[in-house]
Amino acid sequence: PFWLKPLWLKLNLRHRAAGRRSTRNSPSLGGPLRMVAGSAENAAAQLASLKAVFEAEPCDLVKCAAQLTQLKLLLFSGLSSASGAAPFNKVAREALEIACFLSIRQNDLAGFERHVSQLKMYYDTAAGELTQDKDVGQRYPILGLYLLHLLASDRIGDFHIELELIRVEEYDNMYIKRPIELERSLMEGNYAKVLEARKDVPKMYYSIFMDRLLDTVRMKVGASLERSYESLPVQEAAAMLILSDVAGLQEFAVKENERKAREEADDPAADMTPSLAKRAPVGGVRWEVRDGRLHFARSEERRLSVP
Repeated sequence: PFWLKPLWLKLNLRHRAAGRRSTRNSPSLGGPLRMVAGSAENAAAQLASLKAVFEAEPCDLVKCAAQLTQLKLLLFSGLSSASGAAPFNKVAREALEIACFLSIRQNDLAGFERHVSQLKMYYDTAAGELTQDKDVGQRYPILGLYLLHLLASDRIGDFHIELELIRVEEYDNMYIKRPIELERSLMEGNYAKVLEARKDVPKMYYSIFMDRLLDTVRMKVGASLERSYESLPVQEAAAMLILSDVAGLQEFAVKENERKAREEADDPAADMTPSLAKRAPVGGVRWEVRDGRLHFARSEERRLSVP
């Protein structure tokens, strides 16, 4: 009808004007894609720079940590976008792998655990489709180091939980196989084999955890000595504790007494978690090196419990 024509023209003009404004103000689909691609290239460039600094000898750990922080911020902005996360995944995984090794060099074991936890989302995805040519990065060395860290920390329960998450066919990998063999030797009491393993570790970072594992072994041996002897010759005690000389035995005895004092202050009897080195909470035992012998000075309560 003729009376609707002016209204129809008015609405049509408004619709066209709104369409033009929408076209001018809204970015095209290619805009965000170009931004994501540019950020991904920037992240890859920063990763390459981080690798160069990390692999340099000597390594500047402070500079590595600073570059890693910058890269993490860039990756977080990319990964927070659902549409742009894919280009960042490989860079993020490699950055976290470097973060794991950097944490070990800095003796930051809490940071190492945190980065391994973050890496698992990438490793779990790769593990579901493992093939001979699958890019799994540093998966095996890092998981092997993590297993050894749990073992050296006397966290046997966590060690077995973590092992259950690894595919059985991967147990033969050299990095996974070594911690499994070490745990078996510890359970069997074959400490000589643990000591021998220190001479042949598959990666440089393993030596750090092997030193900590040796301390755990000494604590376990010390617990056995306390239960078996009132005293014994210092040379024999040093050999059993895998110490090179009497001076090392004296130093270890001081550390043992200090550790026991801390444990007693923290009431270790309340902690019933199984471990390799935990003592039975029955009285106090102090180590004394005198007159060519290592003595285990017991409280009266402890003395009554010894046959």
